[in-house]
Amino acid sequence: MRILEAKYIKGASSVRQLDLRDDIPEVSFIGRSNVGKSSLINALATQRVARTSSRPGATRIINIYNVLYESRGKRGTMLFSDFPGFGYAKVSRAMAVSWQGMVEGYLAKNNRIKAIIWLLDVRRDFDELDEMLLEWLILKELPFSPILTKVDKENQGNISRKVRSFEQFFEGRKAILFSAKTGRGKKELLAYIDTAIY
Repeated sequence: MRILEAKYIKGASSVRQLDLRDDIPEVSFIGRSNVGKSSLINALATQRVARTSSRPGATRIINIYNVLYESRGKRGTMLFSDFPGFGYAKVSRAMAVSWQGMVEGYLAKNNRIKAIIWLLDVRRDFDELDEMLLEWLILKELPFSPILTKVDKENQGNISRKVRSFEQFFEGRKAILFSAKTGRGKKELLAYIDTAIY
């Protein structure tokens, strides 16, 4: 798969706000604040389409992108949805609950979603919030894949230990190692997305 073009459509807080056909496949990107979701989307699109911020918690709506791709000799269209980061301590409790409801409502009620890309910073450990999200995704039988980001900022020995730990946490799901800076994992992630939307 090769992404030819990506354009920002709009920000949304619910599926109802998207007047789009149900037959357009959608790939959603979730993860903690400042884990690199926007950078990953930009790396996949090979253009600066998603806004990045050094300030955690900056994204407060679901950003929707229209993506033109080429695969298997044909061109097609899909959507990328970039979700607000969760777990940032400096937002209010009420806002955090509101974000949770928005994200869960969008994911659970959207039949277009073919894959959920869950980004995790390879340098940190998972905690109670991650466990709750994992339980919810499994309960709702939603398709997801873990992606370990920022691998260029960690040494190989620690990466290997984290991979074993994360794959045990994700009950055998293979984690893709990704670096927006070096391009590591881009080919593997695009192949996963290609398989998921067909």
